[in-house]
Amino acid sequence: MKTTDLIGLKLRHATAKDITGQITDVLFDMSLKEVGFVLIDVTTPRGTAPVLFSPHVLAFNDGCITATAHADDILARHDASMNRASVPVDPADLPSTFVGPFGNTFSLSMIAALFNARFGGAKPAVHEQQDGVWMSELRDHAVRAQVADIGHVADVLLDDQFTHVKTVLIKMFADAFGESPPEAFTVTRAADGQLTVTISQDAAA
Repeated sequence: MKTTDLIGLKLRHATAKDITGQITDVLFDMSLKEVGFVLIDVTTPRGTAPVLFSPHVLAFNDGCITATAHADDILARHDASMNRASVPVDPADLPSTFVGPFGNTFSLSMIAALFNARFGGAKPAVHEQQDGVWMSELRDHAVRAQVADIGHVADVLLDDQFTHVKTVLIKMFADAFGESPPEAFTVTRAADGQLTVTISQDAAA
């Protein structure tokens, strides 16, 4: 599935009918090989608030996304997110915004910085090697090969489980399209937060 098709899909819970939502963004690791989290505006009887979901607890069924995480777990994280929606995220509080198994790919401080950047809050210091990138940042971003831009990121194609990237789609100049595996790309973030996306010379040829 294309990431741009995933974003905007409706969310429903496998058993709790009063938990719904809509996917708003996807977070990749800097290698562009893995999906770290899916950002979803979750709606419950209390209101709507953003919650980060592991892709491992999401499935595509009948044109929408089904969440299989325990309903009480989602409600607790939704409530915590609502309570701090207008203030920067403290890394110590971040487990309450996670749903699902997480592994060690992303640090709490990195997630805090990315979450705050996405919503305009203050950004805690993050080590350069513990960074990630939102699809909203990648889309339409220039792709450089050596010294010249060759086009822009058009989309990211995911596997059926939304956990790994298959290819990155590039819109070349003159409206041509090309695609390359994530291994062909290098994504870096400068100290000021600016992204640079480069593609290997072999892949660009």
